[in-house]
Amino acid sequence: MRAILSLLALVILSSSVLSLPSERRDGDSALTEIQALNFALSLEHFQYYFYKRLYQYEPQDFSNAGLPPWSQGRYAQISSHELTHAQFLENILGDNAVQPCTYNFPDSDPRSFVKTSNIVEAITSSTYTTLAKYLSDPDYVISISSIHSVEAKHSAWVNADMREGAAWSTAFDAPMSLSQLYTMMSGFIVSCPSSNSLPPIKTFPSLTFPSNVIPGQTVQVSFSPAAPDRDSHTLYAWFISGFKALVVPLNADMTVTIPDTLQGFVFSVITNNRESVSDDATVAGPAFLVFDYDYQGNDQSLPM
Repeated sequence: MRAILSLLALVILSSSVLSLPSERRDGDSALTEIQALNFALSLEHFQYYFYKRLYQYEPQDFSNAGLPPWSQGRYAQISSHELTHAQFLENILGDNAVQPCTYNFPDSDPRSFVKTSNIVEAITSSTYTTLAKYLSDPDYVISISSIHSVEAKHSAWVNADMREGAAWSTAFDAPMSLSQLYTMMSGFIVSCPSSNSLPPIKTFPSLTFPSNVIPGQTVQVSFSPAAPDRDSHTLYAWFISGFKALVVPLNADMTVTIPDTLQGFVFSVITNNRESVSDDATVAGPAFLVFDYDYQGNDQSLPM
């Protein structure tokens, strides 16, 4: 790989590096590069096995669902990319490479496939954003950055061409902790090989919002196991979009008012600390929410 990269003429523009406040960081600062690359590989396995489900649908099924018939072919190209990414990372990791897990995805028709692909790509973009801080080898940094660039294009295509929304969410993708990201992935995982060696990560209780929620709405959330006895000011709901987070109290009846200024992709996390969304403070989540908006920036409701 070094020989290949040495042939590339790379121009690196120096710039100041922006980071979220320390409260946003997770507790896995000792992560090795091998562990970080294996986390990326586990993500690529996750994506590839989701996109393999594409082949249970025919182009006509997409047409019958009101979707472009060519969309099946575009998704097939994405599937090929994910396989290539996985093979690339396996070649780097060699005997250290993790194996695919057994997955359970909720799609049952082309429209639910599109909806699930939006979630999968959002998790992917956030993961590659987060993994960057664990890499110091320039070759690995370039490789992961190259994959991230393609994954961002996948997400943009799903949102713009398939969902008919904006190709982006905000000016930044939201970096989450690896434990928070794996928690979202684990909702689709049935089991993993015991030989898999991933970083020391936690899995938090799944956080659920009602379907079709909108900004400004007061809704009841749920997670299990529930938090221990508490007063109404113990827990907080974080709504994270890009590098920004809005924090509101979680009421005693498990209701929360969604901030009315949110737009785009939002990760919601329940914490026991108003000042921190670290792994130590996380109680449940993240949940993935989408608040679409039109070309004028007005809230918009899309069918998927």
